[in-house]
Amino acid sequence: MKKYIYLLTYITMISCNYLDVEPGDTITDTRFWATANGVALEQYCHTYYPSLVIGHGNPNSWDGSPLITADLQSDNLLSGGANQIAFGKNVKNHTDGAWSWGVIRGCNAFLENYMRSPASANDKRHYAGEIYFFKAWDYFNKMKRFGDLPWYDKVLDKNDPDLYKKRDSRVLITDSILMCLDRAIEYLPKQTDVCKVSKNAALLLKARVCLYEGTWRRYRDMEGDEELLKKAYDTAGELMKTEYGHNLYTGNGTEMSYFNLFIQDHYQGNPEIILSREYDPAINMGHQISRQYPMSNYGMSRDCFEEYLCSRTGKPISVCGCHNPHMGYLSEMMDRDRRLVQTICVPDPNSPHAQYLYRKDGGLMKGGAPNIFNLFDGTNERPFYGTSVTGYCISKFYKASEWEGTEAFKGTTDAPVMRYAEVLLIRAEAGAELGLDPELDKTINALRRRVGFSFDLTANPVEDPDLASKYPDIKGADKNLIREIRRERRIELFAEGYRWDDLCRWRAGVNLLNRERRGAIMDSKFYSAKEINMIREKIGFDEDGFITPYAIRVTYKPSFTEKNYLFNIPIEETSLNPNLLPDNPGW
Repeated sequence: MKKYIYLLTYITMISCNYLDVEPGDTITDTRFWATANGVALEQYCHTYYPSLVIGHGNPNSWDGSPLITADLQSDNLLSGGANQIAFGKNVKNHTDGAWSWGVIRGCNAFLENYMRSPASANDKRHYAGEIYFFKAWDYFNKMKRFGDLPWYDKVLDKNDPDLYKKRDSRVLITDSILMCLDRAIEYLPKQTDVCKVSKNAALLLKARVCLYEGTWRRYRDMEGDEELLKKAYDTAGELMKTEYGHNLYTGNGTEMSYFNLFIQDHYQGNPEIILSREYDPAINMGHQISRQYPMSNYGMSRDCFEEYLCSRTGKPISVCGCHNPHMGYLSEMMDRDRRLVQTICVPDPNSPHAQYLYRKDGGLMKGGAPNIFNLFDGTNERPFYGTSVTGYCISKFYKASEWEGTEAFKGTTDAPVMRYAEVLLIRAEAGAELGLDPELDKTINALRRRVGFSFDLTANPVEDPDLASKYPDIKGADKNLIREIRRERRIELFAEGYRWDDLCRWRAGVNLLNRERRGAIMDSKFYSAKEINMIREKIGFDEDGFITPYAIRVTYKPSFTEKNYLFNIPIEETSLNPNLLPDNPGW
């Protein structure tokens, strides 16, 4: 049985909103802090794991994995309905759960009081490090969503004038987040338990914050970008040192290592995973990911599909000469960067990458390509075991043994929340943006070698017209190199919740999210003429024959604008505190 780290604790009032908490509540009670030993401090910290180390979400939840569904808010992954945020159609919020200060209040209460504890100096230092980490992470999430924020470094009572303070600039917020992370790095030990916050995790979060804010400023002509990008570069470089013990997982060879990385029951001892979230149905803490996937209707976008390079030439498929969209559904998946077939299901019963598209029935292998929008009636000879709105079913995070059972919430696979691949991508991108050595052999090419891709990325790659049209405004001198690193980031981190943040920080959403969403060209080898006509009439094809999931079903076009990179400050909050105004531009 796994050791499940998210213990229930009696410190439940930490989740309260600070505006609703009376002074002198339990978390600031002298009695608690005067008797809180190391175990009590540990339990206090456990309160924050489920809300910040989210992974696949809460155990026993029918919701989809947040790691996966976050990519619906981008151009990577499509579902049955248009995502309102990606389409720029989200309206002004009256309330917003992200504008909650319970975590910050609880962290501040700990930092004000933990030295009263009779715990050992080592325990106090360790758990203060965890609290600094959580405070930084919560503030970072808020800053990405709202921009400027009030910075709080103390517990507020109902009479404190700071309840009505103005928003501090994101410059101050960033500096304060990095101060917290530097404390966490100083206080925390190196990783020993992959499910616990460590110095390694704090270093990665610092590199992530610096890359995000450095590029956010760079692509908005704000000062301080170079300093932050240099910190991102250096921090990632620190974590790449052998003393931290991290490497890419290659345990199943080039054919399956990338796929198998995401379906492991535990990550202790896996050199790639820096922080994970545990699940264990044996103690009523399982999930439903593999059972939900096959009929979820999720689908990789055609735009994302096209970015996987040709493995014969190392070139984009638009120029390689080996691939074209009319060569057939299966043929177009072959001879590509192997991360493609380890991310989506291959409609070939003899392929190890077919995943849930086929099933053995009466000694025969039955199934086939995905059921588009679940509109087709399967037959006994050709049943449908997977659905997709684009024709590209997702297999990443899918584990066959968890699909076959009949009971709900029996998923055992843990969630990789932070992994070493991101460190390599940060090092490469920050280096390329600054004109420093991106260490391509240690970073991008190491990711390619994991899947047996034999063509290295060089310091002076040939321009890909597709990437040039997607990212026309590159600030760094090595424009094509930066674009290629962005390609690698999209492919490597697909369906792990990074793409929305990347589009925001690169200021690329206006260009990329206003394009028409497309899926595959339906292959007559897998679909009847009647089925193809049904999709043409009910869903729609573009002039080149690609499925257009929203052309008929959605009556409006995407209208993503500059204002959509941030959300509005909730109306209820500005009513309580008018000093939070003015709102973010455009709102």
